[in-house]
Amino acid sequence: MKPSRRLTLRFISYFTVFYLLIIIGFIVSLLFFAFFINDQVGDNIHVMTAYEIEENAVEMDGQSVQIADYLVKRAGENLGQLYLFNKSMKVLDYTGDNCDLCEMTDSEILTLERSGMHTWKLPKYYLLFLPNSPVHPLFDETLEFWQGEGELPSAFVLRLAENKAAVEIYDEHWKRVNVIGEEYKLLYKPDLLEEHYDIFEHKELIQSATLKDGSTLVVRMPNPSYKPFEEPFNKAMILFVAVFFGGHIILLIGVIFLSLGISRQFVRPLVYVLSRIERFAQFDYRKVIDKKLHHQKTGKLKRKFKLFQPVDESLNHLSDRLAFNERQIQKSEQLREEWITGLSHDLKTPLSSIYGYSTMLASVEYEWTCEEMRAFAKTMQEKATYMDALIQDLTYTYQLKNKAIQLEKVPLTLATWLSQLADEQVSVQVYGDVLLEADELLLKRIMDNLITNAKKYTVTGTKVSIEAQNIEQGIMLTIADKGPGIPQDELDNLFERYYRGTNTTDDITGTGLGLAITKQLIDLHDGTIDVQSGANGTVFFLIFHAK
Repeated sequence: MKPSRRLTLRFISYFTVFYLLIIIGFIVSLLFFAFFINDQVGDNIHVMTAYEIEENAVEMDGQSVQIADYLVKRAGENLGQLYLFNKSMKVLDYTGDNCDLCEMTDSEILTLERSGMHTWKLPKYYLLFLPNSPVHPLFDETLEFWQGEGELPSAFVLRLAENKAAVEIYDEHWKRVNVIGEEYKLLYKPDLLEEHYDIFEHKELIQSATLKDGSTLVVRMPNPSYKPFEEPFNKAMILFVAVFFGGHIILLIGVIFLSLGISRQFVRPLVYVLSRIERFAQFDYRKVIDKKLHHQKTGKLKRKFKLFQPVDESLNHLSDRLAFNERQIQKSEQLREEWITGLSHDLKTPLSSIYGYSTMLASVEYEWTCEEMRAFAKTMQEKATYMDALIQDLTYTYQLKNKAIQLEKVPLTLATWLSQLADEQVSVQVYGDVLLEADELLLKRIMDNLITNAKKYTVTGTKVSIEAQNIEQGIMLTIADKGPGIPQDELDNLFERYYRGTNTTDDITGTGLGLAITKQLIDLHDGTIDVQSGANGTVFFLIFHAK
């Protein structure tokens, strides 16, 4: 994957995670709010409709039917019992420990009145909720004792204390004249008018009756199912706000740290890249190891910066390439200076001779003989011919460099063609039927350059050996001599243009461009040239690749 695409995906993933964290935080806050409300607030069974419960109110167990477990739980929370009837008023199932209606007749059930009773008509059944408040039995016993004996037995008072209940007597002017048990806040008459259907909203369970003397008997006790909505809702809202804003504060802190992380992970490498580029502009190509980005021992990028590994490698490759180019430029500059120096030397020397002899001929102080003038003229002609050849070779190298020379390839049978190069100093050997497609004139120049060069350096009494053969890559020609060999420093620059010109002490004739032209001509034929040299002589290998 490309670094740019990986970088884009990394940023997209960061912001996607950030967005998902916001959504998750909001959902978690809502769930926390909902669970808290559900746990703290009771479900009023009276507000349930037949439509809500008709599909899953009854569970079949073989041939019998049962009230669903969730309704059993809800009936207990509402301090009552559920009874399941069929259309014949038969009790099929009930909740709680005792079945008070099982012993009643249909008429008794139909005339039953109790505050908070509720019925639901289902497709095949009827469901009855019968309140069974714990204050009812206490009230009935209190009323019986009070009307019969005018006081409460000590054992019953202990029961009141165990249930944290209180028995209060209010006179006809609604003044509380007697309290037995817990001390509760004073009641007012309208408090007795409240309907207690929503069992969860009342802190106390209250039941009262008017006595014969006009006073009022009231029994009060704490509501075990007290779960008001407003108080838990307020708490839940506070918790929701706390969780929501607390989560966003944590998220903000996380964003700050994420920004710092992104800064360290992306900005720091970018600064490093810019610093490397600035170094390149100042021709400083040394490899840089940033301790904050690279391992000090290995020099490799740290794990969290691996995304920039291709960039770092590219910079290193670019640095190496620029350093190599810089060395090549310096080397080319040095060769150019040496080349110009050699060329100036080789032009200056014949020019000096020509100028000197022409000056001598123009002198009127001395009469030159015909033989002397002919000698002067011959020397001047040789020097001019040499200068002309030098200029022609120089022009030819630039024509080859600019691909201005066109090839006219023809098939050449080397066994016949190479035989024309044989003489008393050159031997030719062709192995097999070797057919080469080449430009005949240019190939002749290649061979003449190499053979002439080999003859100059070969030992007297030995021959220059030319061999040709077919190889896997194509056709190979070798030109070998028995000369003293070529020093390594000269081998490295053997095919450079005008390299011989730097040797100002060499009196061997030639322009110094022969081997450079030879290599360019071989390159023009899509071939290669190589040389091996040692104390036993020098061998040139020419390979013309098969197509």
